[in-house]
Amino acid sequence: MERLKKKSSPELDGNFHPLFVVEFCDDVNSELLDWLVTRLRAGKSIGGAELLVGRVADKDGKVCEDGKVCEGGKERILHVGATRQRLLEAAEMCGLRKRHRDGFLRDFTCRDMQGFISDGKDVDSILNETEQQRLVEHEMTNIRALECDTHLPGYEKLTLYVGKSIVQKCINNKIILQMYPLHDKEALKELGHEWYQQFFQKQPLEAIRSYFGEKLGIYFAFLGFYTMSLIPPAFIGLIYFFTSWEDMNKSTFFAGFNLVWVTVFLEAWKRNCCELSYAWGTINMVHMEDPRPAFKGVMGKNLVTGRNEPTFPERQRNLRIYGVSVPIVVCCLLVAIYVMLVYFRMEFWAQARYKDNPSLFNSLLLLLPVCFYAGVVIAMNAAYRLVAFKLTHWENHRLQSSYENHLIVKLVLFNFMNCFMSLFYIAFVIQDMALLRRSLATLLITLQIVGQAQETLLPYLMKKYQKWCLQKEGKDPAQKIDQRELEMRQQIYPGVFDDYLELFLQFGYVFLFSSAYPLAAFWALLNNILEIRTDAFKLCRVFQRPLSQLASSIGAWQMAFEIMGVIAVITNCALIAQSPQARKFFPDSNETQLLMIFVGVEHLILAFKVCLAYVIPDTPDWVNIAVARIDYESRQALKTERSNRARKTFQEQTVPAELLTSELAGAIETEI
Repeated sequence: MERLKKKSSPELDGNFHPLFVVEFCDDVNSELLDWLVTRLRAGKSIGGAELLVGRVADKDGKVCEDGKVCEGGKERILHVGATRQRLLEAAEMCGLRKRHRDGFLRDFTCRDMQGFISDGKDVDSILNETEQQRLVEHEMTNIRALECDTHLPGYEKLTLYVGKSIVQKCINNKIILQMYPLHDKEALKELGHEWYQQFFQKQPLEAIRSYFGEKLGIYFAFLGFYTMSLIPPAFIGLIYFFTSWEDMNKSTFFAGFNLVWVTVFLEAWKRNCCELSYAWGTINMVHMEDPRPAFKGVMGKNLVTGRNEPTFPERQRNLRIYGVSVPIVVCCLLVAIYVMLVYFRMEFWAQARYKDNPSLFNSLLLLLPVCFYAGVVIAMNAAYRLVAFKLTHWENHRLQSSYENHLIVKLVLFNFMNCFMSLFYIAFVIQDMALLRRSLATLLITLQIVGQAQETLLPYLMKKYQKWCLQKEGKDPAQKIDQRELEMRQQIYPGVFDDYLELFLQFGYVFLFSSAYPLAAFWALLNNILEIRTDAFKLCRVFQRPLSQLASSIGAWQMAFEIMGVIAVITNCALIAQSPQARKFFPDSNETQLLMIFVGVEHLILAFKVCLAYVIPDTPDWVNIAVARIDYESRQALKTERSNRARKTFQEQTVPAELLTSELAGAIETEI
């Protein structure tokens, strides 16, 4: 302990601007807290993070100086920051990409620091606050156990192994309750004014990325791009709504337009995403993933890094996946099928009752089964979500990316079956277009109403609850309250996973049966316009500031949307093939011939989608050229550096020989 204190930076005890807050549990052992603060302050050469740390009491919020206990409460909260020099060193070690004066994105280096400073700016402008917070979090979680660290101080049962992240160990065992970056009040106010307060303005994507990070920036860019792509089908759908969509030519044109438009949208988004990821420095991003904090296993050695870390047999994981998870998912799908059959029994009962007595009450009763089923679908999706998270956690995936991919597969499979299975049954078994249209409209509108209630009503109630908590503690909400205290009471942002899932389901409702209900795109467009603003309001006013994360695309969701687009081709072609108008269009063809005709048409459309995807490159030419130029210049710089290093080494080796030669020459002259 004394050795660590001696190596600490002398600036650590002064005042500083905190970037991160770490809150410990109420009964945290003071020995652990002191030890962890010392490790955070210690130099990098002895296993520390060399960060600035302030200890704060949990009641009066006074910063403790030199580790002294504050009055008014137990000091279980840490404010963490870093010096400018430490942040720049961390940026270089992490390979952070910044825009150089020559206009290209390059890996930041302290040696070429001046090249990353814009005209009229100073060194402080190199890293924005979001990047600083990400670097501080990276340095905190990278404090790893040394050979002398056998367990957490004060917790003998919580053993450590060499290379284990100490902060993650504390998080896993609920010693650290939460870690979050602090909001910048002025920047947040300006962002909110440009974002959710300007209803018909474009989203300030660069400001969103700069404040919340690339992952959230990519999500809102996708949401905005998808919303704009809904305008053409929504416009055509409105025209058909006020005329008639029963006409064979109109239905065929609208379905064909949507199928082509889906491909254009997805391919155009990939190009736009490449441009954003290049501008934001995340294109072709490659990084070594550390094991998930929740990953468990027997101690072993990582063959790549050489560090000791838990290992888990792949065979045992596959046994859990295919022996337990898959059967449970199948059982959940069977439950969904049973609920669907119950819904159809209610639907047939309501239709029979209306047929016998077409009164106003019985006409309203026709809406009861589908409304009831829509509510059950939402409830089952929420329940299955918990099951999917539990199963994926139990499967014990080593990497976070693998964990998310398996979770996406489970949720997409169940939600697809639960939300669309009844529509497939109505369309291709019952073959009742009126019932299909009514069910599709009810499910879509109900899903969006419930979603908007959660997006708007829930944040409002959460703000009211926070004020009520302050009043209960005898504090006046109208008075100015410490910002850090308010942020500590805010909810943790859950991430964009559920938002992507909601968009995926909406995408299916709009395009899977577009020939049956052309108005679906219009309702989706209205919902998404509100969704952008409500999501923005929640991020700026309700939730804690999420830790910024790097991202270059929407990940596995891109494939999910593309698969949905292929299924949409099959369903729309099948709907048109079984319509009475199609039979009139081919009067001399039997059912088999008609089926073969539309199978051929479906294959032609799929082939056209493939050709269209091939014609539209995923990456713009200028991005390819820029990336290739950066790669070329990086190789040239590396060659120059190696050449200079070799020349210096050669000179160092030849200098002694030259000196020896001159000494011999002098000796000969003396003898002569």
